[in-house]
Amino acid sequence: MSYEEFTGIPFKFRGRDKRGVDCLGLVWLYLRSKGVHIPDADGLPMEEDLQPDYLERAMNGLSRVCDSVAYPQENDIILLKLPGGYTHFGVMVDDSSMLHVLKDRPSGLEPVMKYRRRVVGIFRPRQKWRFA
Repeated sequence: MSYEEFTGIPFKFRGRDKRGVDCLGLVWLYLRSKGVHIPDADGLPMEEDLQPDYLERAMNGLSRVCDSVAYPQENDIILLKLPGGYTHFGVMVDDSSMLHVLKDRPSGLEPVMKYRRRVVGIFRPRQKWRFA
């Protein structure tokens, strides 16, 4: 599947299919189509509004299934901190473009460099989380 099939999906809190996704849901859905499995949540309650501990939770969760890397490549997960303290996920579709969805607009592609000051980490799913 190509990334184009994942653009234009509306935002839906806790959404996990093409009818609507949140940022983690989009990353999860896209990577599954590429044969990469990551958990779609950490098992703890999630609030729709700002959740102060979510950045730490996201980093801990990603570090269980991914390695931290310095430079992004295709299928890497981008973790960002947006204005207001919001934690946000995107997924690389190549070495420079990130697929993501925001609350106020559908999923789309943007250069990751546009968010370079907001990037908290780049995570590459470990080989054991990939399946054919």
